[in-house]
Amino acid sequence: AALLENPKVKMISFTGSTATGKIVATTCAEQMKPYSLEMGGKNGIVVMEDADIDLAVDGVVWGAFGTTGQRCTACSRVMVHKDVEEVFLEKLVERTKQLYIGDGLGDGVNVGPLINEKALRKVEKFVTDAKERNINLLYGGSAILEPTDDTHGWFFEPTIFSKVDINDELMQEEIFGPVVAVTTFDNINEALWMVNNTKYGLSAAVYTTDVNFAFTALSDIEVGLCYINASTI
Repeated sequence: AALLENPKVKMISFTGSTATGKIVATTCAEQMKPYSLEMGGKNGIVVMEDADIDLAVDGVVWGAFGTTGQRCTACSRVMVHKDVEEVFLEKLVERTKQLYIGDGLGDGVNVGPLINEKALRKVEKFVTDAKERNINLLYGGSAILEPTDDTHGWFFEPTIFSKVDINDELMQEEIFGPVVAVTTFDNINEALWMVNNTKYGLSAAVYTTDVNFAFTALSDIEVGLCYINASTI
């Protein structure tokens, strides 16, 4: 608070949680001080039936599991057209199995550790609760509790849930870990509604070869960053 209220500080730029962001915004408003906030995200990727599936899979894998999901713009939910759901999920699991887990600074490592035990327990609780709700666990789902030379730390397997209801907490709450929830749609309006059905509005991505839909997405998806045929990050 002292930093926010210090008259020598003319502007505040904050990246972090929504709860803290509200404090920053309120305090800066009282001081008549300009501020910029970059807070939580629940970033979605839409995969249309005409998408390049391999490209979309790469985007989801990098967006969801790169940096172990620990970035505001990480992909944590995917809306895939029902006509390509089967092939998309098959390729997604296949690519995820190939990810090497270990020291984030090591050569060839794709997924590093979570930042601390608190982060690991948070991810673990989201996944455990989802299992108890009988959500379909497609891949992963466990902390790596037996350390090896490569995984001596707070590691969690890259995890994929499928057939997730759009209103489930896996689709609504920021997990900040290597967990992605997948659901399906069967028309454009449903896809746009799904990606907008969140209290966050940071980033989104659309995979399509239809330039008309691409421009519709850029116009109608309510986020600060909207990517076409590239990941949410």
